[in-house]
Amino acid sequence: MGQLIQQEIFKFRHQRMAWLAPVILVLLMGGLAMTAHGASASDQKFYISSAYGGFQWLTMLIIVIGASCVTMEFEYGTIKQLATQVNHRWTIFVGKYVLVLGYSVLGHGLAILVTLLLKTSAGRGLNWQTIYLYHQSLLVNLVTNAGLDMYGGVMIIGLVFLLASCSHNNAAAIAIGMGVCFMGEGVSSLLLQSFKSLLPVMKWNPFNMFFLQEEYANPSYQQNVTHLTIQQLSVGSLVWVLFFVAVGAVVFSRRRI
Repeated sequence: MGQLIQQEIFKFRHQRMAWLAPVILVLLMGGLAMTAHGASASDQKFYISSAYGGFQWLTMLIIVIGASCVTMEFEYGTIKQLATQVNHRWTIFVGKYVLVLGYSVLGHGLAILVTLLLKTSAGRGLNWQTIYLYHQSLLVNLVTNAGLDMYGGVMIIGLVFLLASCSHNNAAAIAIGMGVCFMGEGVSSLLLQSFKSLLPVMKWNPFNMFFLQEEYANPSYQQNVTHLTIQQLSVGSLVWVLFFVAVGAVVFSRRRI
């Protein structure tokens, strides 16, 4: 597995999007920070704790990178060579999944670093010890949001990998991944409102787990939206991660090459 991951890292380093994504992330965060100059103190706190939208932008970039990481092997036929180097093809899937998770961690680290730099100009009226949500400092809220977003991203990446394994086209995999991940919350809300009698079961649907970070920022979501505590959302996300990765690995292994 270690040798396989090293090989994946070598290929990943030669992907243009892997190097372009951090540049895009910094530019988007900087653009939002520029518009925050005249914002109220409460809005500035929100912008800073959410890394000037960096976590949301990063999710979109990770979806593109993750989908491309899987589909390109089949589009270019390189999966045939990879399949001859391993005993079980599912290890290729897991290796790619671990690689993208590592990239996500680095991306969140970059988002935090850029936020620290942007705050010096965009949030001068606030300091890092300013109390925000849950009576915690602004810095703690930023780090907590980063952790929750990374944790939620583990499920999103698993879902994207599953969808990409079922797709024969990179653009289609990216489009479907974007649609599912960003419309999923609306689908979940619609399901919970439409089937209230099935609420005890329906509230565990995978799309409801996407609200993990939002519920931390808006505690009222527990009663009005998700009907689950943050701890329950965390456990539910983990269960769905195992499901998506397991099914994705099977689909990837059995796909014709």
